[in-house]
Amino acid sequence: MSDVYSYGTFINGLAKDGFLGEALKVFNEMFERELYPDVTCYNILIDGCGKFNEGLELWNRMKRNAQKMDLFTCSALIHGLCELGNVNGAERIFKKMIETGLSPDVVVYGALLNGYCKVGEIKKCFELWEVMGIEECHNVTSYNILMRGLFENRMVDEAISIWKLMGENGNGSLNKALNVLQAENEGERCVDLYAYSSIVKGLCREGRLDEATAMLDLMAKQGCTLSSHVCNALIKASKVQEALRFFGEMHSQNCSPTVVTYNVLIDGLCKAERFGDAYKLVEEMLKKGWTPDMITYSLLVDGLCRSKMVDLALKLLNQIVSKGLKPDVTMVNIIIHGICSVGKLENALQIFLSMSQWECLPNLVTYNTLMEGFYKARDCKNASAVWALILRGGFQPDIISYNITLKGLSSCHRMSDAILFFNDARKRKIHPTAVGIYLLEQLFVAEL
Repeated sequence: MSDVYSYGTFINGLAKDGFLGEALKVFNEMFERELYPDVTCYNILIDGCGKFNEGLELWNRMKRNAQKMDLFTCSALIHGLCELGNVNGAERIFKKMIETGLSPDVVVYGALLNGYCKVGEIKKCFELWEVMGIEECHNVTSYNILMRGLFENRMVDEAISIWKLMGENGNGSLNKALNVLQAENEGERCVDLYAYSSIVKGLCREGRLDEATAMLDLMAKQGCTLSSHVCNALIKASKVQEALRFFGEMHSQNCSPTVVTYNVLIDGLCKAERFGDAYKLVEEMLKKGWTPDMITYSLLVDGLCRSKMVDLALKLLNQIVSKGLKPDVTMVNIIIHGICSVGKLENALQIFLSMSQWECLPNLVTYNTLMEGFYKARDCKNASAVWALILRGGFQPDIISYNITLKGLSSCHRMSDAILFFNDARKRKIHPTAVGIYLLEQLFVAEL
């Protein structure tokens, strides 16, 4: 390859095919042959860099080699800096391009506007928006960026004002906070699906469900298909009955529930202690061909255990294992705690011993939970055996471990052992809670 153009074409091909490392090697080879890349070569690599720091390094090389950046370079750098939350850096690039005579386009403005929204610089958003209006750089994308940013910063009324502005032709009144905006008679502006999702989610977060529901009708009029993300937001923010109604209407709206939808609804049903309905939902998922994930099962198992419905929780655990799924340590801890709370220590121990078959390693919470269960059953022998397992497993007992042990030994009237553990805790600079000390004092008095 003899000239810059040929190298540039080759670099472009490598970058587009995902061989960025090879493209960089060819790029460096140009310098060895005393061929100096033009701005197009730099832009290709800056655009292809997966990590922004690499792109920034290329920009620094551009400056060292007296290569002037163009609009594409600035756009890529501003976008990258804003994605990292470095809006100050993005502003410096923006000012630099103005100083060099480059005119920002709607893409550059949009990247900077999005950056301001991400870091909550709403005042700067409005100031930039006013400039964009003067430069005739408002489009559907920029409106949607601003609306999403306002919703994410909980400025719901202002965001709705932006939405209203998009549907008007210059005659509507605006929220005072947005009086810098002037409607432009540029034809129809349509809110896209992502903007509607932002509107609905923002209203749901603020508890304005009636307005959020009303948005669904507007979406239909605009020809926007209802998405599971919108439904999930409504279901999560609603009371159980309303959530079930929304869930039932999804099918008629040609919107299929996802695993996330089921998880949100199951979580709500469990919080309302409607575990039978939650369990039926899992069965419905299986009938419809959905594969519940570990989050689904964990939500239901947690709810069942908190309501002392441990037999149903054990049945669910067996279903999980039979389907080839492997319970994680969080789920196992929940089940062990639930089983111990109803005094079924043999079942708890059996599950503990099965953990290795599921490739699930116990943690300190597992041991503490099991040890507490044994102490509550006045089984000091097995509780002591669990303590030995904690040490053998290389775990460091924490304040919870010592409090459980002090309380357990006190309940078993084992004064000398309790004192040994108390002193051991202090050596490890662990200070048992007031409850643990009180129990120890009571035991000491009883022994006198």
